[in-house]
Amino acid sequence: MFWNRFNFCCCLLVGSLVGILPTTVTAAEWGTLTGQFIYTGQVPQPEQLDISRDEAICGKFSDLIVDQGLVTGKKGELQNVFIYLRESKLEESQIHNDYLKLPETVTIQNKGCIFQPHVAGLWVNRQKLLAENKDLCAHGFQVKAYRNTSLNQVLPPGQEMLHTFEYGEKLPLRMGCSIHPWQEGWLVALNHPYFATSDERGRFKIKNLPVGEWEFQLWQEKAGYLAARPEWKRGRIKMKIAPGENDLGVIKVSPAVFAGK
Repeated sequence: MFWNRFNFCCCLLVGSLVGILPTTVTAAEWGTLTGQFIYTGQVPQPEQLDISRDEAICGKFSDLIVDQGLVTGKKGELQNVFIYLRESKLEESQIHNDYLKLPETVTIQNKGCIFQPHVAGLWVNRQKLLAENKDLCAHGFQVKAYRNTSLNQVLPPGQEMLHTFEYGEKLPLRMGCSIHPWQEGWLVALNHPYFATSDERGRFKIKNLPVGEWEFQLWQEKAGYLAARPEWKRGRIKMKIAPGENDLGVIKVSPAVFAGK
C-alpha cells in the first residue's frame, strides 16, 4: 500500500513539473537552407557612375562609385540576392535561441560616398538601424518604406542616427541619398531573422530554420522577383525544410530574368 501511494505521489509531482517547465526544441527540429546563385550571361563590367556633387571629396572614391545592380564574380557568382522566409508571424518556439544573440543594431555606413554594405537585413522589434556618416561631406540618408514611416535625415560628417522599424516589410526597401543621387542600397526589414543575402561567391545560408513546409522569397534589385527556375513563380520557393542540411544546389540565373528591368 505504501509503495502504491509513493508511486502515485511521484507521478503527480512529475506531471506538475512537466506542466510548468519550459518546452525546449531539439536539434532535430531545425534545418539549414543553402545554395549558390550563378549568372549564366556574360560577366558584366562595373559601370562608373556620374559624380555630380561634392566632387572634391567623393571623386577620391571613383573606383568605388560604380553601378552595383548586378555584381558577379569571374565565374558568374551572383552577389546581393535576397532570400527570406515569407512569413509575417512566427511563434517564439519557432525562433532558434541562437538568433537571440544577434547584435542590437544593424549598421549602414555612408563611406566612400556609397552605402556599405550595399545590402543588409534586420529583425524588426529586435534590431535597430544605425546609419553612420564616415565621409567628410554631409549625406541625406533616405529609406523608402511601405508600411513604416519613410526616412529622410541629413547626416553631417561624423554624425549618426538610430531608427526603430515598427512593422515587417514584404519587400526590400530602397536606401538613397538626397544629396548624392548615385547612392543606392537595399534593406530588408522582417518580423523574423530568417533571411540571407548571397556573398561574393554567390552563396547563401539560412541557419536553424524550423522544420516543415515553408515559402521563401527571392529578390534582386535589377530583376525584382527573381524567378530563377520556371516553377519559382514571382521568385517564390515552396519547399519542405527537413532536419539538417537542405541544399538548393547551383541556381542558374539567366540574363532573360533581367529583361525589361
